[in-house]
Amino acid sequence: MRITLPKIIRAVVFDLDDTLILSTVDYAKFKTQVIERIGSYGDDKSLYSPNETIVAILGRFEDRMRRGGIPDEEVSRRLEEMDKIMDAVELEKISDTMAIKGALELLSLLKARHVKIGILTRGCGEYATRVLSMTGMLPMVDSIECRNSRTKPKPSPESYLKLVDALGVRKEETIFVGDHPIDAQCAANAGVAFVGVETGDVPPEALRAAGSAEVFMDVGQMADWFETILPS
Repeated sequence: MRITLPKIIRAVVFDLDDTLILSTVDYAKFKTQVIERIGSYGDDKSLYSPNETIVAILGRFEDRMRRGGIPDEEVSRRLEEMDKIMDAVELEKISDTMAIKGALELLSLLKARHVKIGILTRGCGEYATRVLSMTGMLPMVDSIECRNSRTKPKPSPESYLKLVDALGVRKEETIFVGDHPIDAQCAANAGVAFVGVETGDVPPEALRAAGSAEVFMDVGQMADWFETILPS
């Protein structure tokens, strides 16, 4: 579903990995390690694949635990163990992380125009704050919503709407910028406009099909566009 851009933009929410930064996270590694840990609990590892999103893997695991009568306290403990696995892998190569060309300049432009900036990521809080600090973007970010918050992950709108509330704006005054159809679906579920960037591994036609109002090569190329739609 394609939602039109708001007439007034008071906040821009960005995905993090492969939107603002070039991700160094070995996703295949942490998904494989998570599946191995799932198997250690006696679940059938063949029901999970590293080719799935981590959200799908963990969602299925949680559902199977609950249907199997695992107490809530134990479900939470096991999911916390999964978080620790992902945290460790996310932080392994953090020193190699770089900003996508033009990202810092774009955030500087938005702040100069009094537009609030939010970050919505499935990464852990330490990962998000460290990479944003390393790349010089953290001082321009008003709020971060990450995996540690325990909200339902993208494509659920829950984390997006919580972030919008933290930013102190109405959702109709925001847009979501990301590199993946899951980001687009999250935006649609939240009822906000989505703008895609091609810096992930998704072709532009797939981003358009997912509902992007606009698609740019990268966030750096969005600066001129924002210049035309934001009040001076």
